[in-house]
Amino acid sequence: MATPDQIPTDLTIDLGDDLSPEEFVAAVRSFMGYVAEITASQKGDGAEISWTVRVREGSALVGVEPNKGAPPSRLAMIYNKAEFGPTALARGDVHGAGLSEKSLNHLKSLSDLVSKHKDGRGVNLWVKKKPVRIGAGIAKLIREDWETDYYDVGTIEGRLEAIQDSAGSLKIRVNDFLYSRAINCIVPERMIEKVLSSFRRRVEIEGRIHYRRDGTPISIEAYMIDVLPEDSDLPTADDVRGIMAVT
Repeated sequence: MATPDQIPTDLTIDLGDDLSPEEFVAAVRSFMGYVAEITASQKGDGAEISWTVRVREGSALVGVEPNKGAPPSRLAMIYNKAEFGPTALARGDVHGAGLSEKSLNHLKSLSDLVSKHKDGRGVNLWVKKKPVRIGAGIAKLIREDWETDYYDVGTIEGRLEAIQDSAGSLKIRVNDFLYSRAINCIVPERMIEKVLSSFRRRVEIEGRIHYRRDGTPISIEAYMIDVLPEDSDLPTADDVRGIMAVT
């Protein structure tokens, strides 16, 4: 493990020296994604913050350094968030970590990388010269938290974004307007023509919705799909003027 005097910036990841080139690139991408997510989540005074990559020569230490005009108060919030998230996950508190789904996914990817190497070393995220370990258990914890916990019959409204054949059924993804993530949708063979004609259109899907423990829908088994009108197809104010007039 690196020592504090070797760490190039206040936010650095130590990837060790036993990764393949492909693993190293994937890990750096996950680290940068995590930094981008927590930066976006800590808006503070709204000032723009950009990061420059700093790599210590001859090591697997990759750090990011903020622009000179970055507000110290907002940087403090970002550093605190960067440290608190993995620390909360290490003690088994996914929801208490306060991280977005994308942030969790980036940490899960780093944790998965650790699990592929059996030395138990882990990956260290250094925040203000303090190491925060990302162990193999984090990925397992996040996966267990993301497992389906219950289901109910209901409807989802959104835009049908993708279609994919899968073992005799059709899997599609719907970008629901109420959530920041796409929701997987499984439809029977008899509905294939309806799905093809609805591609990239606004739809309302009725079916059996599977939820995570926190109430976030992750998939729906479709019973019925209705195409909804686009905003441009709806009547304008001029079209309906006078309907609500008082006589």
